Amino acid sequence: MILTVTLNAAVDRTLVVPSLTLGHRHRAPESIALAGGKGINVARALRALNVPVLATGLVGGRNGDAIRDGLSEAAIPFDFVEINSPSRTSTAIVDPTTGTQTEINEHGPAVSPEEAHEFQRRLKFLMEYATAVVFAGSLPANLDESFLAGFLREAREEGLYMVVDAPPTVLKTALKTKPSLVSPNQHEAESAVGFDFIEGEDFLRGLSRLVELGAERACVTSPSGYSYLAVESAMFLARAPKVEALSTIGSGDAYLAGLLAGLLHRKLPPVEAARLAAGCAAANAETLGAGVFDARRAEELAEEVRVEEISEHNDRQPTIDYKQEHNQNRG
Repeated sequence: MILTVTLNAAVDRTLVVPSLTLGHRHRAPESIALAGGKGINVARALRALNVPVLATGLVGGRNGDAIRDGLSEAAIPFDFVEINSPSRTSTAIVDPTTGTQTEINEHGPAVSPEEAHEFQRRLKFLMEYATAVVFAGSLPANLDESFLAGFLREAREEGLYMVVDAPPTVLKTALKTKPSLVSPNQHEAESAVGFDFIEGEDFLRGLSRLVELGAERACVTSPSGYSYLAVESAMFLARAPKVEALSTIGSGDAYLAGLLAGLLHRKLPPVEAARLAAGCAAANAETLGAGVFDARRAEELAEEVRVEEISEHNDRQPTIDYKQEHNQNRG
């Protein structure tokens, strides 16, 4: 069973607003509200792939009730610790006419020392039944990186497969605990390793640096649909198929779920696991909602994914304008 940990869970609202213009009134012809936070998104995607999963974390207030209700409706098992401060709301606005996405994320609740202690106790119990644990997303405002580092060290002692997908400051601390896998996006990886990814070789140097900093395995996803994976002594590049994207929000979470499903649940070779991961990310982009996709569609798209083994000094770099991609990622 894979245990996903979301310390800063949220109610995620996504609105489709054509021709969005600031300062004007708009109507959203389509919208969706889901239980969210990166760990929950990963759990939703794992559930779609029929991987045994349990979601845990901290929730509070009416939004906490909505998060539980959403997971119940999706048949995703969960075990959360209740806190007094209400869980946050995150809002994403998708403009299909321009292909842009605007995200507004609240900081999240305050967590008391007693609540933090109760979660530590609960997580220790749940880890006894897990084979892998995924720590994903941001931390509540008054919890620092050492809080997560303690969990990671305990997971290491329990012999669990440890996965971290977190903001740069959290990721840097997590790398010191030698996680089994880290899964940042391009911007997060750049911040963690200390240099920008402009050329194709920069992604490979970035992967190598993440491994040097402590990760056993590392993957990096880019906004263009390219993804890189370092497994043992090999590196792989996956090119996702072109799809008519509605919203790419949550595609990184779907990618991580596909990778874990391939590596840990289906016991696939890294090449095939990367292919499944890219297929899940592409299928997610076709739908509204993070970690929402049809598993059969993901499998179909996985068949179209091109994967090749590469190295830092391989002259056969991807034919993509990395400078343009870099600028878009900063926009």
